[in-house]
Order: sequence, then structure tokens, then C-alpha cells
Amino acid sequence: MSSRLRPDEFFPQDLGVLATEDVEVLNSKVHRELEFEYREHGYPDPETEFRLEDLNDELDLRDVLDENTAARPSSEHFTDE
Repeated sequence: MSSRLRPDEFFPQDLGVLATEDVEVLNSKVHRELEFEYREHGYPDPETEFRLEDLNDELDLRDVLDENTAARPSSEHFTDE
């Protein structure tokens, strides 16, 4: 298994169906690919840039959703006594 995700390798269309851990692994692999492309070619492949943008959007969305969930009071605080 490669530590990078080349532009010609499979990338899921819908990141929303993946577990957060899987999205984070993809993010790491795409970042390593981006670094490789800069070292080898001096510039990134457009597909790698698009993938990184998709991953950043997905992770940002999950962060916002996690923050909103954490900010909600638990139902146990609203018991009828």
C-alpha cells in the first residue's frame, strides 16, 4: 500500500459516506502526493489540488458539525423533577 494517492488512483466521489478516520487518511495521502509533485515537477497536478480542496471542505464541515453537536446541551439536563 502506498503512502501517497496518485492522481490516477481511485478517489471516492462522496467523502460524506466515509468515516472521519478514512477521510483523514486520504487527506494525509493527498498531502504526501502534493509534496512529491512539488519535489519532482515543481508544481502540483490539478487533480491533486482538486482532491485536497474536497478533503479540506469535508474536514471543515465535520469540524463545524462536531462543534455544533458538542455545544448542544444533553437531554439529561432537562429532566422533569
